[in-house]
Amino acid sequence: MSTYQQLIDNIKDLQQHKEARIGLIKEIENLTQSPLIVYATNFLKPSPAAFLSSLDDSDIIGFSDLISGIQTEKIDVFIHSPGGSAESAERIVNLLRPHFKVVRFIVSHSAYSAATLLALSGDEILMSEKSALGPIDPQVLDPYTGRYVPAQALLKGFQEARKILEKEGPKAMPVYLPLLSKYDFTIFQICENAIKFSEKLASDWLRNYMKVRSNIASRIVKFLCNHNLQLSHRRDINIEKAKKIGLRIMDVRDNENLNKAVWDLYCLIDLFFDRSNAVKLYENSRGISWSKNITIQQSQPIQIQLPVGPSSPQQQPLPTSPTP
Repeated sequence: MSTYQQLIDNIKDLQQHKEARIGLIKEIENLTQSPLIVYATNFLKPSPAAFLSSLDDSDIIGFSDLISGIQTEKIDVFIHSPGGSAESAERIVNLLRPHFKVVRFIVSHSAYSAATLLALSGDEILMSEKSALGPIDPQVLDPYTGRYVPAQALLKGFQEARKILEKEGPKAMPVYLPLLSKYDFTIFQICENAIKFSEKLASDWLRNYMKVRSNIASRIVKFLCNHNLQLSHRRDINIEKAKKIGLRIMDVRDNENLNKAVWDLYCLIDLFFDRSNAVKLYENSRGISWSKNITIQQSQPIQIQLPVGPSSPQQQPLPTSPTP
């Protein structure tokens, strides 16, 4: 298995990057006897446009390109994503499943949140000891803090505040009433709907596509959707835990060549993101290879001409600090 250091030493330019990735995609296809499409995002490195790496409706264009012209009944999807919109995940599933009888997801490193939800629509998920899925409890925008927070945590906080107000009466109002008054109470209905939506998608896909029994699907959904159990939305669910809760998992370590090729492909993608301004990559071995990029504007020093009095010598322009 190649080390990241070897890739850094040997892969020098973007054309070399592309050729090496396409070569590995073809190698994986030869090993699995299935077409492979790649959807990967640059979310592990700090970026001024990190939000652009989220799974959203714009990905429909990429997935449509990736599957165009593929006539087989089976397809593998290499996915590396922090997640994003559950509604967008549903649209991608509705794009993939009518075209292919068998869909498998390859998670070499990380597929969190809505990306985990998307992977639940597969017949099988390919993982190794380096792979991680994540909880699928929905996150909603908290209008008070302006941050995305777990819907279950927001509901739980409201329910606890209500219990205290009912128990303590007027003496608790100076503490809790100012906080609760900042919320439009429709946010709590939105939270409940988001939780039900995530649970329904996961349950339906597990039963219909992964073919797990209803009782096992319920157990999986309860585990993945329970923020009070997971405590963190980015908590890793590794291969052993994924197997234990009942997901259909293929351990790529059982095939040494496949394991090596999948990890090498991930490392090449990571290196590509490190050396470019790309935030998303869509790629297959059939001529599709494009990325969404961010434009980083460099701040330039500006010069100011100082005023010159009638008897003052001409002043030279002085550079100021870069503009923000």
